[in-house]
Amino acid sequence: MSAAKPFLNPNKSLPSPLTLYRQILRTHRHLPAAHRALGDAYVKAEFKRHKDIDNPVHIVGFIGQWQVYLEDLKEQVCGQKKDKIDRIIPKIGKKLDSDSLEKFNEQQIGQLYELMNEAKNIGVQSNDDTSQKTSI
Repeated sequence: MSAAKPFLNPNKSLPSPLTLYRQILRTHRHLPAAHRALGDAYVKAEFKRHKDIDNPVHIVGFIGQWQVYLEDLKEQVCGQKKDKIDRIIPKIGKKLDSDSLEKFNEQQIGQLYELMNEAKNIGVQSNDDTSQKTSI
């Protein structure tokens, strides 16, 4: 079992929210189109929703968690490999450990379930679109 990442590295200073926002969107460029669209929309909505927060504790928590996300995302994007016809395939995602899952409340579990279903539907929709184009 891997050790959990610390919430914040005490040796690092916090970037500005705008700098962090731009870095995340820039890193999303390396994702497949469907992942990028979902990620960009989510990041934009979250940063917009939290733009007027003035509590320093909430700001540090918000920026700290997005920094951890960015570091994880960079690791995944840099862990790319090539398939048989030399397309780059990023190693995206990681398994959610049971300790983290136990900390979720009912609403978060519901959101995670909806996200899982939407992620499954992305592949189904693109396959349906392909089959419709070939049958015409």
